[in-house]
Amino acid sequence: MALLNTTETPWNNTVTGASWVEASLLPSIFLGACFLVGMPGNGLVIWTILTKFPQRSFTIVLILNLAMADLMVMLTAPFWIYYFVNSWVFGDAMCRLLIYLVYLTVYASVFFITLMSLHRFAVVVLPFASQRWRRPCVIHRTLLTVWILASVFACPTLISASSQNVEGECTDEIYYSDEHRLAVNILETLFAFVIPFAVLSVCYSCVVRRIRTLKHHKEMKTGKLVAAVVGAFFVCWLPYHILNLIIISALLLKYAQPEKAKALLETTEALTNFHGSVAFLSSCLNPILYAFAARSFRGGLRETNFAKLFGKMQQDTEEKSTRDATVSLQAL
Repeated sequence: MALLNTTETPWNNTVTGASWVEASLLPSIFLGACFLVGMPGNGLVIWTILTKFPQRSFTIVLILNLAMADLMVMLTAPFWIYYFVNSWVFGDAMCRLLIYLVYLTVYASVFFITLMSLHRFAVVVLPFASQRWRRPCVIHRTLLTVWILASVFACPTLISASSQNVEGECTDEIYYSDEHRLAVNILETLFAFVIPFAVLSVCYSCVVRRIRTLKHHKEMKTGKLVAAVVGAFFVCWLPYHILNLIIISALLLKYAQPEKAKALLETTEALTNFHGSVAFLSSCLNPILYAFAARSFRGGLRETNFAKLFGKMQQDTEEKSTRDATVSLQAL
């Protein structure tokens, strides 16, 4: 499904003013606001972690890589804004590259957020196993695996993306057949939403049950922050995958109920631009969540308060893992 694609470009004289506002102006304004917040916000997160934390816990490393992925997708925003209000003038290679980077960072973000939940699950439910995640070699191998997997899952866009189909347009919806389109949409929804969401649901269900069984347990505020990051990401991307499911349904109904399938596809095409821009909200939202969490340190979006927040997260995770492991050992 197209993440950023204008089917009605302003250089086409048949486009009405209302259509241009809906298809180009509003998404551009929204994307520009995300860019103005996401660039300095994620840059501050990366700078703080790199300069203030020479020794980083697994949670802090995940936050660093998540911020790097968010920063990468924000770097593509000016190109899409120009495209929305004008036309694509950057060539076919740049079109494919930028779309590939967007999908690469989307998959990387999903996998890093899923790892946050798995780590949270390990710290609370399997404290002994979580000790292994502190080893530098394990952390580096895990991060490398995530980036490789994200790169592989984003590869289909190198085939489906092109600017040569229509002059002035950059799209990721160049499909050779309905089966090709169906496979791409199923792949996206399955590995970027359904499976991660299932893992998250199981992890947090087990964490809640474990917490209720522990005596004198005090939930960490940083644990709630991680949950907020996870929740915000999936709320932002939920509309995208709902539309993906509609497209999948339409393709499956194409031969049995062609009129209904056509109506469903037309509905998704009308919403593609705006919902694709809204998806970028997830890449600028995390620094805002960190800033709100840092208010307890008498500040907001400042390096010193971010450093205190991340230091607290690192301390809480390490102390909790050690404490729960000790409690489990005493219970044996």
